[in-house]
Amino acid sequence: MASLGLYNLWKRFGKITAVKGLTLEVKDKEFMVLLGPSGAGKTTTLKLIAGVEKPNDGYIMIGDKVVNATEPHRRNIAMAFETYALYPHFTVYENLAFPLRAPGMRLSAEEIDRRVRRVAEVLNIDMLFDRKPAELSNGQKQRVSLGRTMVREPNVFLLDEPLSHLDAKLRHHMRMEFKRLESSLNTTVVYVTHDYLEALALADRIAVINQGELQQVGTPDEIFNRPANQFVATALGQPEINLIDGDIITESGVPVFVAVDGEFRLEVPRALRAPLGKKGLKKARVGVRPFDIRVAGARGWGVNETETGAGAMRDSEEDRAGKAFVRGRVYVFESLGNKGVLTVQVGKARLSVLTSADFKANVDENITLEVDCNKIMMFDPETTGNIALTMTA
Repeated sequence: MASLGLYNLWKRFGKITAVKGLTLEVKDKEFMVLLGPSGAGKTTTLKLIAGVEKPNDGYIMIGDKVVNATEPHRRNIAMAFETYALYPHFTVYENLAFPLRAPGMRLSAEEIDRRVRRVAEVLNIDMLFDRKPAELSNGQKQRVSLGRTMVREPNVFLLDEPLSHLDAKLRHHMRMEFKRLESSLNTTVVYVTHDYLEALALADRIAVINQGELQQVGTPDEIFNRPANQFVATALGQPEINLIDGDIITESGVPVFVAVDGEFRLEVPRALRAPLGKKGLKKARVGVRPFDIRVAGARGWGVNETETGAGAMRDSEEDRAGKAFVRGRVYVFESLGNKGVLTVQVGKARLSVLTSADFKANVDENITLEVDCNKIMMFDPETTGNIALTMTA
């Protein structure tokens, strides 16, 4: 068990820079998830930690020791890749025991057996000891592969996309199993994934990486609700956050966002006025998540279905506080079983809206949307940074 520190790490492969000045500290026994798309530099970062690759610049610390010059087998790190890496001619027991029989381990047969049985019990695979990999389901193979890393009792676990090749149902099941395992691992974990649901479900903290650069580090709640920039905001959530470009004007002393085509407008919420004023921006990009938009007049939402955007804006001050109403045209509606996704054409923009599963809409039907202005985000269109974080930067 140990903390892990990466400081100004750079890794180049010819003309390609895979990791760019990455600095990240992982606490002892923390479950850190590296989240990002394919090619972001996540796996390269794991290989740098493991010692499989050497950094061009920067240094790595495990505990209080710089390990740049330490050989991989002396770092006491266990790494599991997305492939199972099981020996087909070994039984499950032999696969689990194999890492403990390496010359450098020097463990007695009794200690090897103790570790294998303890890990197998935690992973619920002790009844599979006599089977070979060909006789296992994919989920069982995944647990045996994980067990091979756990038996070593390493300082740090490195897990590279361990669930990515499983089907959706099994991936969900294994995600639950990983969540249960966290308390049993009792060590530092760095877990790589491109799946934001895995990151939100498993992480103590998430490090979002794109094109080799660290975008943000924070708790799942911080990453989802206070993204540092537009990339982080779009990396979490499905459907993705809606983004609308526009201008900032002033009406009666109040800043108002108006979309470029004039079809979408809202008062800037009070919480964003100070940082917006500090930045002095005349243009902005509004982000609003699909579940923060409602269909006016939909069941339980208390807005008259026949009201237009203009009519709704004439409601009482109490009724319309913190709301913006916008008219659009149904582009498409998708029923997904337990929910629906409505896409609405508003001027040149298409907005995604989450609805109930029984919502009904016809293509090209006129519709009014209600936006919760207090839930919107605003980004600098040039830097893509979250304007709300200006005051705390």
